[in-house]
Amino acid sequence: MGMNQEHVNARSVPAPAKAAGMDLFHEKAHFWGRTTLWLLIVACLLPPLYLSFGLGYHPGWGVILAGVVGYAAFIGIMWVLEPITYYPTLGIAGTYMAFLTGNIANMCLPCSAAAQNAIGAEPGTKKAEIAGALGIAIASLVNIAVIISIILGGSYVITMLPAQVESAFAFVLPAIFGGVLGQFAYKNPLYGAIALAIGAAVVFSPIFSLIKIVICVVLTIAIVLFLERKNLKEA
Repeated sequence: MGMNQEHVNARSVPAPAKAAGMDLFHEKAHFWGRTTLWLLIVACLLPPLYLSFGLGYHPGWGVILAGVVGYAAFIGIMWVLEPITYYPTLGIAGTYMAFLTGNIANMCLPCSAAAQNAIGAEPGTKKAEIAGALGIAIASLVNIAVIISIILGGSYVITMLPAQVESAFAFVLPAIFGGVLGQFAYKNPLYGAIALAIGAAVVFSPIFSLIKIVICVVLTIAIVLFLERKNLKEA
């Protein structure tokens, strides 16, 4: 009876109150997201600055500039495309956490999608955003715990594993992406087949490897949106 009453109370919350709650949630997410990211940037810069100016190991501005230009030319486009392509699934808070912790494609994105799927939330909704943020938060905490455990004793354990087990590690990432594809393809097999066909075509095409994932995401979204709009017009 208590659970039913809570359910009724949750459904009876006025729409303005829900909107105000999400606005406050987004405001807090922006504040803490920006704060933690800036702190991380400072923490990342402190060691090289100390080595350069504190200990006198500065390599010279020419070498640094050449390295920055070379790296930006190689992967700079991802600085713009990744936030755009991942944001619809991750949401505001999830995007901040994902770019803070890293492992976006192989941890944050699948965990966000799994959390949304577990409660039946439609991607892009407020319910999905909160579920995805919680999924990323839990995944990040588990990841930290696992990393600490591996650092303390993982190297020794890996040396004891047989060669057959070590070779299986190469299939972990494809298995994760396959599971995520299966979750969404089960709901709409046509869109799953489209995504699979686009992925196969892009993977086996002579395209720059760093932008293959982005091309797959953009093409799949564009085709699915086109089909959805076409179906709405026909209806």
